Amino acid sequence: MTVTRRQVLAMGATAAAGAVAGCTDAVGESLASSPASVPRAALSETGYGEHVVDELVVERTVGRFGIERSIEVRNWYAEYDRAVSLDAIGLTRLQAAVVSVLTTPQISFLGRTFNPVGEYSTDELVELIQDRYDELEDVRYVDETAISVLGTETTLTRYLARARLIDIGATFDVFLQLSEPVAHGDDFVIGVAVSPQAAGLETESRSVRTLLESLEHE
Repeated sequence: MTVTRRQVLAMGATAAAGAVAGCTDAVGESLASSPASVPRAALSETGYGEHVVDELVVERTVGRFGIERSIEVRNWYAEYDRAVSLDAIGLTRLQAAVVSVLTTPQISFLGRTFNPVGEYSTDELVELIQDRYDELEDVRYVDETAISVLGTETTLTRYLARARLIDIGATFDVFLQLSEPVAHGDDFVIGVAVSPQAAGLETESRSVRTLLESLEHE
C-alpha cells in the first residue's frame, strides 16, 4: 500500500492519540475534526476550483494492562487547483497550481496538546506535502509573511524547490507555501500550496493568500 503525504499528516494525530490513550483514559475511542473549506466567492475570484474533499480516517491499536483498544482519528483534507501554463515543457495548460487544507483534531490532556501536527514548524511540514507532487528536492527558504487564518495571525512561509509532477512525470522548479498550524475550535488547520514557476516568476501568492484568508471552519 502506498502511503501518501496527506496521510502522513493525518497519521500524526493518531500517533498522538495512541500515546495519550496508553497511559490515561482521557482519549475516547474516536476523535474527529470538522472540514475547512474555501467559499465559492474566493474560488471565483482566484480562478481555483474544488478538486477533492476527503475524510481521512487513521486507526491505531494501543494496549494497556494486556487489553487492546482501537483509536480512530478522523481528519479532513480539501484540495483546490487551477490550470497554469507549462510552456517550458511543451504543455499549454495543466491543473498544476494546488492549494490544500488539512484539519486534524486537537488532543489535549491536563492543559497539554499531544497532537504533534499543531507543533510543527513550516520547515518540518515541507516534506509532508499532498501527493500531487513527488520527489521534492533542493528546498530553499525564500521569505515569509503574516496572514490571518480563521481570525488568527499566522505565518505563511515560501520556498523554492525542485519537484516532479506525478500526472506527467516531468520535473521542474516550483514554489511551495505553507502556513503554520492554526488552532480553531477543537481542531488544527494547516494550508499548503504548490505551483510551478512560470518563466521563473511566482504568480500564485496573491491567490494563495486570498484562499487561505477566506477559509471557513465549523
